[in-house]
Amino acid sequence: MKKSIYLTIIALVVTCFTAVLAQNVVYETIYLNPKTESLKELGEKMKTHNQKYHATPPYNASVWRITTGERSGNLLWIMGPFTFSDLDSRPSDGGHDDDWSGSVLPLTHGMHNGYYWKLWPDYLYTPSEDYLGKIMRVRTLDIKPGKMDEFKDLMLRIMKVYNEKKPGHSVAVFDNVVKDQNRDVAIVWQYENYAYMDKDIGFSKLYEEVHGDNSWNRFMEAMREIVESASDELSEVIPDMSVR
Repeated sequence: MKKSIYLTIIALVVTCFTAVLAQNVVYETIYLNPKTESLKELGEKMKTHNQKYHATPPYNASVWRITTGERSGNLLWIMGPFTFSDLDSRPSDGGHDDDWSGSVLPLTHGMHNGYYWKLWPDYLYTPSEDYLGKIMRVRTLDIKPGKMDEFKDLMLRIMKVYNEKKPGHSVAVFDNVVKDQNRDVAIVWQYENYAYMDKDIGFSKLYEEVHGDNSWNRFMEAMREIVESASDELSEVIPDMSVR
């Protein structure tokens, strides 16, 4: 099942992977549905807002343009990484809320479906400490009841492949802190550019080099028994609006 999402304010998955190596790392996420006639002005207002109120950790924010799927054309606003304790001191005073509600939101059709995503610290791979991808692929998964531990075990097998074979892109797994019926977890990949996606790194072959012959087929069969549904989304960062 897929639930339509038009706009949400988000602090999610990928602003600075190098900062997410600690426990209790969280991102907040929201989608925004821009008014077509106000795109230029929205970009200017969003840039000003983020530079003024979200320029430093742990409240730094990035903005992504959704390029595929049912939310194509929407913006994804991401804040983080932070801890939940940081939320007690998040930007709200000093004109932040007035600027958001008075300058940014009127240029959209609204924001919806905000989530908090918590990184699983053992489920992170980056090709370098300062790696920041420009293209992001997010796969949200609905895990069948009682199957989460099995899913984690399978993802650890994936992480073992990444850590041993060291491909040129990043991957991380996040837990949806407040579950809904469709989005239990998210797997997030980041790439340097679209051209990287033309490469076939032969992941199934790499997987079998690490885990043995026919292990990829067994992995896929196990995933089909665990995952109820999945949805993919591709987006690109908008540098002028982002503070990464």
